Amino acid sequence: MVVSTISMAQQTFASSGSALNRGAVVVGSDLNSAFYNPAAPSFMLAGEVGFQTNFIAPFGAGYEVGEIDSLIDELEELIDILESDSLSAQDALNAKDRFDPFLKNAAKNGMVKLGASAALPFMPVMYHSNEFGTFYSDIRLSGSLRSTVIDDDIDIIMLNDLFTINTAAAVYVKSAGLVSLGLGYSRPVWEYNGGLIHAGLKINVNQYALSKNIISLAGLEDGEDIGDAIADDYEANANTSVNVGVDAGIIWVSDNFNAGLAITDINAPQYDYGTLVSSANECRSLSGMSLENCFVAQDAIAQGRINGNEVFVANVQATLSASTWLGEQVRWGFHTSIDLNDKNDAIGDIYQWANAGATAQFNNWLVPELRFGYTKNLAGTELGYYSVGITFLKQAELDVRWSDESVDIDNTSAPRSAYFSFAIQTKF
Repeated sequence: MVVSTISMAQQTFASSGSALNRGAVVVGSDLNSAFYNPAAPSFMLAGEVGFQTNFIAPFGAGYEVGEIDSLIDELEELIDILESDSLSAQDALNAKDRFDPFLKNAAKNGMVKLGASAALPFMPVMYHSNEFGTFYSDIRLSGSLRSTVIDDDIDIIMLNDLFTINTAAAVYVKSAGLVSLGLGYSRPVWEYNGGLIHAGLKINVNQYALSKNIISLAGLEDGEDIGDAIADDYEANANTSVNVGVDAGIIWVSDNFNAGLAITDINAPQYDYGTLVSSANECRSLSGMSLENCFVAQDAIAQGRINGNEVFVANVQATLSASTWLGEQVRWGFHTSIDLNDKNDAIGDIYQWANAGATAQFNNWLVPELRFGYTKNLAGTELGYYSVGITFLKQAELDVRWSDESVDIDNTSAPRSAYFSFAIQTKF
């Protein structure tokens, strides 16, 4: 019916790369894990001089849905009935009895969320100097879209002995697109207890395009798809704003162990949505479906069900991580990370990830590493996830994650949430 971001800590909606299994830990052989702690590049390039970059950084996509079966199918059937102007009295009553409770449940539990993220090829780019430390940069692209339902009672209307139904119920869609340029610096700062502490700071110049739309179910024209209606109104309601986010981190590294602390969005940058409805006169200047959407949005704002003027504040979040390695012929890795507080994303959901993962590295060109993990969102939906990952042909990485709860989608049982990520890890 109806794309989240690679961040320095485990990202809010959909992590990318090995973080789907390992969590937001730093692994010296994995350049992509530099995204999870600003101090990581100094550790990764220790003993090397000059530039280093990757080939294809992780790109991934995923979805999350609410606790309601066949949400999209039910909405599409309701739309078909709303378009009919020749119902019998019994048909109209049946529709009211069926869809009044459905809409209330959908408003409480119905949600569809889609997301995708990627960094540009050859990112991150790092430069290491034994004297001056490590400089690095990346450019990341992402987007996410969240669709929920605003409920209303079904009204029965009689005209010339025929019946129709009507409702002010609507689909409420919020979307966010992000282009982020990151510039960072890290260096070793202190030897402690047999290990070395690295510290880093990163500045992210973020351009957000934030949009929200109200799509009236009764206002859809004959045969029009909800997705098409969202696309038609997206540009009209999108607002672009730019701000700077500041991340910092430290990581302590010994022979077979490292532990880190990463703090993202220390300055809590703000990004503006556009005004959804500024006045009744704005509605009167519209026509067709846009007019219907505007009136429904105006009512929802007046009832306090949605916010007509909204600011997204990217609140600060701290993440602890640790990783250890054992063995020689087969190297076993055990990894854990936890967000110390929850974080809201740009389109209205809350995430606080806790992760435990294990990896097995083999002296094998075909399948050099296998990864397994379990992740829990300690806030928001509180979903848990299983995950597996594989490195094959030495350089290609595929990771998948799926929730431990299911829902019916298109009459087929499927996880309520799932993600995948793919990368080619080749250093230059």
